[in-house]
Amino acid sequence: MASLNNMTQRLVGISSRAAAAASSSSSSTSPWARLAVGASSGNSNASASRSLALVPAASSPRRAYHGDLSSSEYQGQGSRKSDSPSSRPWYASPTTLVLAFIPIFTAGLGFWQLQRLKWKVSLIEELEDKLRKDPISLPKNVNLDALPAFEFRLVQLDGHFDTSPERIIYLGPRVKDGILGYQIVQPFHRSNGGAPVLVNRGFVAESQIAGKGKDRRLKNEKDIFASAAKDGKVLAILPRIYPPNAFTPPNEPEKNSWFHADPEQMAQFFSPSSAAPSASQSVHVEDDDDDHFTPSAGVAASVRSMLGLSGSSDASSPTESSQPVLPILLEEIFEGHAGEASHRVSNGIPLGRAPTIELRNQHAVYAATWFSLSAATAGMFAILVRRGRGR
Repeated sequence: MASLNNMTQRLVGISSRAAAAASSSSSSTSPWARLAVGASSGNSNASASRSLALVPAASSPRRAYHGDLSSSEYQGQGSRKSDSPSSRPWYASPTTLVLAFIPIFTAGLGFWQLQRLKWKVSLIEELEDKLRKDPISLPKNVNLDALPAFEFRLVQLDGHFDTSPERIIYLGPRVKDGILGYQIVQPFHRSNGGAPVLVNRGFVAESQIAGKGKDRRLKNEKDIFASAAKDGKVLAILPRIYPPNAFTPPNEPEKNSWFHADPEQMAQFFSPSSAAPSASQSVHVEDDDDDHFTPSAGVAASVRSMLGLSGSSDASSPTESSQPVLPILLEEIFEGHAGEASHRVSNGIPLGRAPTIELRNQHAVYAATWFSLSAATAGMFAILVRRGRGR
């Protein structure tokens, strides 16, 4: 019995020293250690058993605390375990969703450009068919509402140009074959007695133009006006007039600065007053003194022509500059070779447009670009899917 008590006292002493060492790192003594120390004063079996029971209890809270710290689930003080981006499925990432959408979107744009290409080719064929038809002649009385149906048709004009230096519009600046210049617009007086129309005579290099604004003059105007003043035939085309874009400055007629073609505004500029016909009106130019219905119709005009009196009376025949100009803009056709075109540009003679359809058609290039982008992004998406499934 004595040996049992001695062994119990040794165990109690060991536990007391262990409890004291555990509590020495803090400023206050742990209640678990105090209980263990207090138990060492007893010599009974009951006190020994209570002391032995308190030994594992003294270290169990610290073991539990340190066990939590060493756990792989510990997220830091005050933090809560949450799902990280790496825990999401690969197909739910933003990169995957974007790469899945881009190929479909770009492929749709490619098919849309193919539809535009088909429409543009059909339009060009239609306009080229119009261009192959025989030229038409403008009637004396022109129905302006019917003009859109005759776009890109060749027009044969008989008459002469207005040769007043002040009655020239310099449309531009424009660039042709790397040369800066302007397009020359003049009124054309028709020999059938109809109201004058506007004719874009073509390109003139800036080096062949003197002055600025209202003071602009053609340096070679004598040679140009000498041939333009004579009655003759001019082959022109009725173009489609496109509205200016947002970056084109507005025209300034008072300064004779024209940046885009506006037939109505140009007609008002050349007309003596605001009496220029609008695009919704028909124009009737007739001489009320002439007889157009009796068997002797035209005799008076023939007699005046034989006597050289036609146009001698200002009361019956207004001057050319006082006639209102129709808001019809035609473009003169140049059918010469390249050498003649170079001669015209170097000598300041207006160079007209070629008798071809000039419509931009880049839809095939755009379609190829969109389809290439669709194929590239589809390949990137396939690689991403393969890597995601391999995780």
